[in-house]
Amino acid sequence: MELRIVLKRILIVWVVVAILVAAFGKVSVAQSNAGRSAADFLTIGVGAKAAGMGGAYTAISEGAQASYWNPAGLTSIEGGEILLAHFDWYQDISLEHGSFAKKLNDKTTIGASITYLDYGTIKRYDQNGAELSNDITAYDWAGAISFGYNTSDNFSVGISAKYVNQKIDEMSGSAFAADLGFKYFANKFTLAGFLGNFGSKMKFESTQEKLPTTARIGVSFYPLSQSFMTSFEAEKSFNGNMIIRNGYEVNFEERYFIRSGINYYPDQQERSFGSGLSFGAGVCHKIAEFDYAFTTSDKYTNESLHRFSVIFKFGQ
Repeated sequence: MELRIVLKRILIVWVVVAILVAAFGKVSVAQSNAGRSAADFLTIGVGAKAAGMGGAYTAISEGAQASYWNPAGLTSIEGGEILLAHFDWYQDISLEHGSFAKKLNDKTTIGASITYLDYGTIKRYDQNGAELSNDITAYDWAGAISFGYNTSDNFSVGISAKYVNQKIDEMSGSAFAADLGFKYFANKFTLAGFLGNFGSKMKFESTQEKLPTTARIGVSFYPLSQSFMTSFEAEKSFNGNMIIRNGYEVNFEERYFIRSGINYYPDQQERSFGSGLSFGAGVCHKIAEFDYAFTTSDKYTNESLHRFSVIFKFGQ
């Protein structure tokens, strides 16, 4: 199919989606789930590839990035992968993520990942308002071990066990959690489900808070050709609201990629056309893949975000 025809159809679909969201959607730049659970950094999302498609990635995730999105996708690789991802949030907060995946045999793949959220410099003041010389230390991090297993040629399952820690100054809290996922493949169609961050409560001395347990169900398919993929996903927080996600990806010779996505918040009361949109691009070589994503009016900060990630492949 000619490139101009593919791009024309993508444009038509996007115009229809944008009109529907503007007319009926309730898109908010503020996430109303905030404050309902601890360790909300676990829900931020990692990797520029996924961010470029609006986070509609449960059914697409594969390799090292599947450790976060859906451990059932670990089995999609042939050898091994390393993912490194970074983005600067608002003020001087930054998120770093690294993950690893290695295929052990035809059925089993193992993975490991770590996510670190740095809150930057926080000034310390005494009771009179005078600035002190020693700053407050604050950060969150989570480490996980993941396993993916092929039960058949078109069905896989996965599980992750993780340790979560938050620290601010002399106070810290920790918890243990798990993720579960599945993927079903059928020709040009994939169905996937994910249940994440369920486990013990985050303990801060005498206080306990729930983790941000989340359930997602998603589909991905190729409606036109192998060069055009779209995905739809519904996400529901156990302690918050629902998000509907939609993503698109066009590839050229399976080497160059253009992506876009949109988020719809049915439970929100405010609308802001243009928020919830994301765009991305990527280039893939035999041993590495470089991805970039731009998110307009991020749901947490009302600021636009730039994300970068790189995937190194080995043993292919």
